[in-house]
Amino acid sequence: MLGLYVHFPFCATHCTYCAFAISTDVRLQDDYTTALVREIGEGAPAPQVDSIYLGGGTPSRTSIENLRRAFAAIHEHFEITPDAEISMEANPEDVTEEAVRAWRTLGVNRVSVGVQSFQDRELEAIGRIHDRVRAIEAVHRIVGSGARANLDLMLSLPHQTADSFRETLDAAIALGAGHLSLYMLDLEERTPLQVQVARGRVRLPEDDLVAELYIEAIDRLGGAGLAQYEISNFARPGQECRHNLRYWTRGEYLGFGLAAHSFLGRQRFANTRNIRRYIALAPNARDFVEELGSDEVRRETIFLQLRRTTGMCYEDVVALCGQEGMAWIERGLQDGWLQGIEGRVAFTASGFLQSNEFISQLF
Repeated sequence: MLGLYVHFPFCATHCTYCAFAISTDVRLQDDYTTALVREIGEGAPAPQVDSIYLGGGTPSRTSIENLRRAFAAIHEHFEITPDAEISMEANPEDVTEEAVRAWRTLGVNRVSVGVQSFQDRELEAIGRIHDRVRAIEAVHRIVGSGARANLDLMLSLPHQTADSFRETLDAAIALGAGHLSLYMLDLEERTPLQVQVARGRVRLPEDDLVAELYIEAIDRLGGAGLAQYEISNFARPGQECRHNLRYWTRGEYLGFGLAAHSFLGRQRFANTRNIRRYIALAPNARDFVEELGSDEVRRETIFLQLRRTTGMCYEDVVALCGQEGMAWIERGLQDGWLQGIEGRVAFTASGFLQSNEFISQLF
């Protein structure tokens, strides 16, 4: 089985924290879709596709007609399984009844809504253009359509307090979505928010508070039926994101569009981040190719498996890391950042907070 990632870069505004490959020039979308269709037509032969993920940018900002063109190309060149998971990212301001009906007609059966927060002051601080009311309406529409709904939320936002985050979590749980992604704000270099924080114009919550709220969120979401299955992801039984699980298990996928990444065999490759260059060159718009050696495969295997709450088999850690791996496990179990689960080792909730640092000890 193969997964497909399709990048739609268009956004209404550029959020202050965002470092993704996006464009706010919607006038380019017809030409961009033409280039995207060309690239899809040149995709490597695939056995079958059981997950498609439309990311961005904001795919919901792309016109229905251009989405239809992209889906037509996908169905022409790939065999899509009847039970395929077809996910689409959307911002609340784009989620109208008409739009949801059109997306469902195209086969979309899972919508990931970029809520980020249910607090208007926090949304305004990061450049979002929806408010709490619009976000709630959007999720109701998606759930009511029969599609699975994911809510994206963020921790460590400007103006965020313990009380405001708890209110956001309460609102998210009450909406009944089957999946929730909770991300810590990552200040990417040279983004507007990073510059504002560096210059002291914006303050973020203290790290200790963010850590406490993350651990609290794991407990509260689990109590509400949304079990953590990856460092930032929670789901009701059977509603885990199939496409993202493909990434974390090193499954193969093809990426199409601006800055899209692919992974086949031992090769990773990616397209240019320059939209005009992509439009001109697709399907020959790659600007990165990497052949993974044994050491890179080992690192990826360890890093990706330990992102999940199921962790790794004890024997696999030892096989990949030898005596150093055994010592690492013993140290983690003793200090409380690892836990043993039926022959496996996995990070505890507090261990996830420093997982990158702990994993680096194995390299």
